[in-house]
Amino acid sequence: MTVSRVVNNSGYVKPSTRQKVLAAMQELNYVPKGQQSSPHDTWMLIVPDITNPFFTFIARGMEDVARKHGFRVFIANTDEDLQKEQEYVQMCLDYQVRGALVVPVGDPSRENLVRLTEHQVPFVLIDREIEGLDADLVKGDIRETSRRLVEHLLDLGHERIAAVVGPLHSASSRERLDGYRDALLHKGLPVDESLIFTAPMTRDMDASFVDALVGRSDAPTALFLGNMFQYAHIVRRLRGLGLSIPQDISVVSFGNTDELASVDSLATAAVQPAYNYGSLGAQLLLERIEGVRKTSTRIVLHSEMVVRSSTAPPPVRMAKKG
Repeated sequence: MTVSRVVNNSGYVKPSTRQKVLAAMQELNYVPKGQQSSPHDTWMLIVPDITNPFFTFIARGMEDVARKHGFRVFIANTDEDLQKEQEYVQMCLDYQVRGALVVPVGDPSRENLVRLTEHQVPFVLIDREIEGLDADLVKGDIRETSRRLVEHLLDLGHERIAAVVGPLHSASSRERLDGYRDALLHKGLPVDESLIFTAPMTRDMDASFVDALVGRSDAPTALFLGNMFQYAHIVRRLRGLGLSIPQDISVVSFGNTDELASVDSLATAAVQPAYNYGSLGAQLLLERIEGVRKTSTRIVLHSEMVVRSSTAPPPVRMAKKG
């Protein structure tokens, strides 16, 4: 009776007893049958931050497919926090959603996602893959696109190019860095590890590290950035230091969206088909739910590189006399 009261949130239970019951339920992976909410028509989208327009377009693509087939979509924001991701995975189980699209926090997300598999909840990975996890996936050609962005800078004559990517526990951040390295090595240039930085790809990132970078005697003449938030913060920082783009330093980035345009509408950037990530991911999920497919499918979408005026040949730097 005590367990029933906790599960159904009915009747009085001592707080200490309630905590013991909840702890036991979590340890046993117990999923209360009575906590479902329209289990036959609900999907969940788990993303790092829906205020990032990249994920907003993914949500729209998913919802358009879901609504067409009679499903509703719940949206959950992890804020790149593994514990929050775990809680939302548990919510998928508690409410018996039919399936989920997941942009995982990173490699450590594997344990969370395995729980969905164990409970036969179909899911599709979006944007970031997890090594060793057999799952449907929709992602971009991130490594190839990164290489093309850096090659554009190299073709303009830049050789000192700094890279700023997201935390390396994320496969997509590693792919960005791999593409950066590919371009330099193909050109016969060494990879200077002191020009590689990791920073959050979020709205509240700290760009103060840029001050020391551009103040070096061997400062880079160009920057390769991981996403639009990094672009927005770093470009504002550069301009605050009195630098002009591209006269003093060239910049390329992923993410040609409204947020990026608010800082520089003429940014050279890689445009990712975010809506298609969501719509194709939803279609894969639907096929899983309907039993049309039994094996995992991997879809890689190409990005468009748009060259605008945030890039130019490197400035001529006069050698100091004496």
